[in-house]
Amino acid sequence: MRRGMRTLAAAGLVAALHLLAFLALSLLAPGAPTFQDSPVFEVMLAPPLAALRRRQAPGPEAPNRIPPRLPPAPQDLADDSPGPAPVRPSPGAEAEAMAQAARLRSALRQTFGCSQPDMARLNETEREACLARFAEGADAAPYRPPLMDADKLRGLDQAAARKAADRAYREATTPPLGIDTTGGGPAMNAQPEL
Repeated sequence: MRRGMRTLAAAGLVAALHLLAFLALSLLAPGAPTFQDSPVFEVMLAPPLAALRRRQAPGPEAPNRIPPRLPPAPQDLADDSPGPAPVRPSPGAEAEAMAQAARLRSALRQTFGCSQPDMARLNETEREACLARFAEGADAAPYRPPLMDADKLRGLDQAAARKAADRAYREATTPPLGIDTTGGGPAMNAQPEL
């Protein structure tokens, strides 16, 4: 109860101090600006610049005026006059274009296709050629171990040693004592009588 009263009293004191500061600032501040009628500005919208240039250009009676170019009128569909002959490439140029397209296709299949063999739809010989190209020099290249922290590398080596020991234990040719090896399954052998 007392704590709630103290909190309420502190909040009231803070509010009173804020009110007192506001009154002091409002009395010390220069007078508030008075709003007078603002001056009236007259705005005249001007036509675009092109319209102004047309007005300043000499009239139609001037001899140096250039008439605007109009698009040619479409020919009547019933007109039987022959039009320009279609341009057809010569057979030699067409064969050269086909050869160039084949060379481009082959180059793309050998570069891009090797990284995406399914997308490029490479056949088996092309896939084998890509694998052979990727494997060039791999046997003569020096082994570079991965850059790794020494503690992490030591931990990985210890884990590898544990796994190797476990595998050697499981693959040992002699079964551990007490395991039936006659084919009956993992049942305990009977204890020998003394």
